[in-house]
Amino acid sequence: MKVNFTGRHVEVTDALRSFSQERLDKMAAYLDDIIDVHVTVSVEKHRHNAEVSLKTRTSDFLASAETDDMYASLAQAMEKLETQAHKYAGKRQASVKLVSKEEVVGAVEE
Repeated sequence: MKVNFTGRHVEVTDALRSFSQERLDKMAAYLDDIIDVHVTVSVEKHRHNAEVSLKTRTSDFLASAETDDMYASLAQAMEKLETQAHKYAGKRQASVKLVSKEEVVGAVEE
C-alpha cells in the first residue's frame, strides 16, 4: 500500500502521518487489495480540512471532513472511509453468497 501525504498551507508532521497510517492499517484488514492512498490536509483561516482518497483494484473511495482541529478532521474522514469500505465489503460478501445460493438452488431443481 502506497500512501501519499499532501499539506496545503500546513506542514504534514510525523504525528499526522502515524495517526493516519494506524487507521489505514486497520482498514487493510478487510480491504486487502489497497493500491494507493492519498491524504490531503489543508488549513484555511480557522478551518482544518482533511481529504482521504483510497484506491483498490475494483473501486475508489473518497472522504473529506472539516473541523477546527486537524486530528478531528482526519479522524472523521477516516471514519467516513471505513463506513464506505465496510458497506462495499458487505455488498461483495452478499453477492458471493447470493451466487452460491443460486447455484445450490439450481442444482436441487435439476
